[in-house]
Amino acid sequence: MRILGFIIVGVITIALVVLLDNPVTVAGNKSPAFGKFLSPHEGFWQNAEPTDFSFDDNLKFAGLEGKVDVYFDERLVPHVYAEKENDAYFVQGYLHAKFRLWQMELQTYAAAGRLCEIMGNSSGGTNFLAVDKHFRRLGMVYGAEQSLKKLEEDPITMKQVSSYTSGVNAYISSLRPNQIPLEYKLLNYKPEKWTNLKTAVFSKYIAYELSGTDWDFEMTNAKRIFSPADIEKLYPEIHDSLDPIVPRGSSFPPPSIIVQRPRGADSVYFPSNTATNSAGSVFNEKPNRNNGSNNWAVAGNKTKSGAPILCNDPHLSLNLPSIWYEMQISTPTFSAYGASFPGAPSIIIGFNDSCAWGVTSAARDVKDYYEITFRDSTMQEYIFNGTWRKTTFRDEIIKVKGEPSDTERIAMTVLGPVMYDRTYPNILGNGKYYALRWKAHDASNELLTFNKLNHAKNYVDYIKAIPLINVRDRILCLPAGAGT
Repeated sequence: MRILGFIIVGVITIALVVLLDNPVTVAGNKSPAFGKFLSPHEGFWQNAEPTDFSFDDNLKFAGLEGKVDVYFDERLVPHVYAEKENDAYFVQGYLHAKFRLWQMELQTYAAAGRLCEIMGNSSGGTNFLAVDKHFRRLGMVYGAEQSLKKLEEDPITMKQVSSYTSGVNAYISSLRPNQIPLEYKLLNYKPEKWTNLKTAVFSKYIAYELSGTDWDFEMTNAKRIFSPADIEKLYPEIHDSLDPIVPRGSSFPPPSIIVQRPRGADSVYFPSNTATNSAGSVFNEKPNRNNGSNNWAVAGNKTKSGAPILCNDPHLSLNLPSIWYEMQISTPTFSAYGASFPGAPSIIIGFNDSCAWGVTSAARDVKDYYEITFRDSTMQEYIFNGTWRKTTFRDEIIKVKGEPSDTERIAMTVLGPVMYDRTYPNILGNGKYYALRWKAHDASNELLTFNKLNHAKNYVDYIKAIPLINVRDRILCLPAGAGT
């Protein structure tokens, strides 16, 4: 009996070890490995902080060239004072990672089409493989690679972003298993090292938020149904009014426009958000069309203080935590206060001792699709300006958690990536090939713009800074005395 009892206890123990050391599928979703997650030494219990937690510490980093002091105010806004400018960006990266690491990683994983690596093929009703394929074909990493080359060609931004990356990695390297943020424990993976490319990818994520919406296919389809005169009525270039007030009970004449499907039409007027192929659903969600911003200024002769006021209202996606991280950066060369992006150095919207600046999406249409004619189904050659050109390809390998990797072979043209082809159909379902020309694919160095704005002393400095940014946004600046 003792031997039998020993065997039974041993089998139960082994079963519990295996069960607790591996994720469990519950209602189609995978749970974390409960053994690690519930561990009192390394599990989620360790992520709780006392209400009177003190951030006082004396840290030493080999990468710093001088002394840096960080003071947290009553709202836990950090104020960074550095003897060397690039040390300030190192500490900014460290702070961003300390307080927003998973947010930084999730945004870059999503933008780079890598969600399957941490989420699996699908979970919670979301097809992450379809999402990843969408962002790969959108050319997010391709655009980031172009911008990174330009960023690293400039010695100022090269040192700036490299210092920032080193700061992020200094924090990641300091993490003990019990200190890894809760989200990683829930999803059963660990943070990877930050790179300069990730900062460039993050900038493309912001570009997608601000200029990723287009209605080209929908409008093209509408033009096949309505006459030019009807199109002008339905979609005027400039609306004569916004949100008109219509008295209750108003009567309206019968509509003069009758919607009919034209003969031979190969699509409906309102196509669905997804198309289906052999690989499954094709992701076609778009950023909120109301994402963007606005700004305005109040002259000093209209304010109580006599100083002008600059107001900037960014309305990007509603995130928790916020897409912004408030902080101050002070060095011997500048002192700026405002909102920063976790994932990139500098103050993005804010003010220094000489001027204030705000950033506003200009609501420009910066995406166009071009129908591409290939010589044959191999897509090795396409016609452009009357001549056949060789196609290049990007083999995008999508790693899938717990499953074999998937590969998207994307044809590249002089206009940009062929986003829609026979294996990845467009929402019209017409089987045609369309290349995407997107301003965000162009090489640009937005970091240099914000670096110069942080240092700006006058209007001339502001004028020198703004031409460096990719033409997607407009920036408003006010002279000394302005506030945000």
